Amino acid sequence: MRLNLFWKLGFAFFALLIAVLLPVDYYAERTLRSDYERAGFDQLSAIARIALATPPPASSLSTTSHTASPALAEWVTRMAASGVRVTVITADGLVLADSQSDPQTMENHAGRPEIRDALAKGDGLSVRHSVTINRDLLYYAARFSAPSAPPVVLRFAMPLGTVDNEVWAFRRRLWLSSLVMLLVTGMVSLVISRSFSSRVERLQSFSRRVAEGDFRPIDADRSGDALEVLAVSLNDTAARLDGAIRTLTEERNLSSAILGSMVEGVAVVNSGERLLFANQGFAEILELDNPPQSGRSLVEVVRQTELLEAVRAVLKGEPRVEAEIVTGTLRQRFFAVTVASVSAMETSGAVIVLHDITDLRKLERVRRDFVANVSHEFKTPLTSFSSIRGASRGSPTISLNSPRWMPIVLTWSWTASASRNLCKAAWRPHNAPPPKKTCAFPPI
Repeated sequence: MRLNLFWKLGFAFFALLIAVLLPVDYYAERTLRSDYERAGFDQLSAIARIALATPPPASSLSTTSHTASPALAEWVTRMAASGVRVTVITADGLVLADSQSDPQTMENHAGRPEIRDALAKGDGLSVRHSVTINRDLLYYAARFSAPSAPPVVLRFAMPLGTVDNEVWAFRRRLWLSSLVMLLVTGMVSLVISRSFSSRVERLQSFSRRVAEGDFRPIDADRSGDALEVLAVSLNDTAARLDGAIRTLTEERNLSSAILGSMVEGVAVVNSGERLLFANQGFAEILELDNPPQSGRSLVEVVRQTELLEAVRAVLKGEPRVEAEIVTGTLRQRFFAVTVASVSAMETSGAVIVLHDITDLRKLERVRRDFVANVSHEFKTPLTSFSSIRGASRGSPTISLNSPRWMPIVLTWSWTASASRNLCKAAWRPHNAPPPKKTCAFPPI
């Protein structure tokens, strides 16, 4: 981490330094060369003015021979004492004298740019390579017209190597100072990167602690930069996560305790018919040793076709399906099944609730048996009573108001009324309105 960051900062500083030094070197070299050339031309111009003030003797400027006269050679030597090259050239390009070369071996100079300019305008400048001495030179040429002789050109030159040496000296100083600057900035970047990377590693370690569930805050340094703001933000985020996870954990534990203590069986399946949750009651109802593990297929746990069909109907789009299943063979148990659709974010599934209604079914069977027995026990006496009452209407000897028949009539009437009320109560469930179905007793 530190090494990578150091090299990244180092390369950034190096690239920035190179990006600055290259244009500085380019423009500095051009400026220095231009300044030195201008200074060189000024020096040559000053020497030329001195030479024109003390020109060579007119008698020495003969154009008939390549051999310089002693007077002209002496004048050239005296002018060359200033450190410049001195050349005397005729108007047609013939070299009469030169301070550094034999005029007889030199070619015609009529085509040189400084010579043409001097003959045309009075003076000329040029920077070029000298074929004679094989060096780059600064040339300054001035036209001199003697009273009794044709015009000649006095040319003065100085090596351009002096300018190049000065430019290279400046360039060496520039790059040396840049190298020192690079080393200093490298050391500074190393110190900064180590400090920066150590703080980043502390934040990284803190994020790993938070991922592992340790929400203790990190000590934020008082640097006042972006990393301090980031540390404060991470502390706030960790505190919020801690509170949210604690709340979710409490809610999950509470929900698990509630579902685990329920007598009813509760299970949750996903859209792929795989169990996500099942409480102990669900396992006991289906006669399982332990609650099925999450991820098991529902068909591996449930054998009741009605329950499977209800779950599949809800998963296909039904909001709620109710059914009834029976478990056991010798000792049957009845359960009411309620399957409801449930969805969370992008997932969907179904919630299964199994409610034991075995006792209710037993009570219903007892009630049906009781009603059947009561109807059977009271139907025969009441039918006999109805027959006697019909016979009394057709026979004057039989009177139901006689002391013989009156107790029997009252007893049978009370029995019939009580039986009718008992049957109505037996047919009506608790807190339900009176049913339309009544006991079929003949009227008295």
